[in-house]
Amino acid sequence: MTRVSDDHAGMVSIGQLAKAAGISSRTIRYYEQLGILPEPRRSPGGTRKYPIEYGGYIAAALALKDLGFRLDEVKPLARLAAGKSVSKGQRDAAARLVEDKIETLARQVTVLRRLHASVRVPDSDLPVSAVLGTLSDDSAG
Repeated sequence: MTRVSDDHAGMVSIGQLAKAAGISSRTIRYYEQLGILPEPRRSPGGTRKYPIEYGGYIAAALALKDLGFRLDEVKPLARLAAGKSVSKGQRDAAARLVEDKIETLARQVTVLRRLHASVRVPDSDLPVSAVLGTLSDDSAG
């Protein structure tokens, strides 16, 4: 993440925060709506002003998305990933999300390995459509 120059007292504009994070201002506003980013302070004129530390929330959200978490799953994990304190219940919920993701990925790896074996062997006993579960009764006749 690029270093952000602060306007005053460690606060930055939405444009500065977006540029530093490599995302759009619109994405920042969307993350606010979803609750991934805490509500920013407002200047006397109503302009959003963000603590520089919000970059940590954004970096965490982007890293979690790269790991395959959906945005609704990112919210409970973002505080932890940004190094913020959470309750035991929040920590347990986050742990369940991660465990579920690990189980999902393990199932995907199993299917991908079978798919890989199927495509490497000509006239395989296990056609790609069977590996993917795309064979239906309608396709047989």
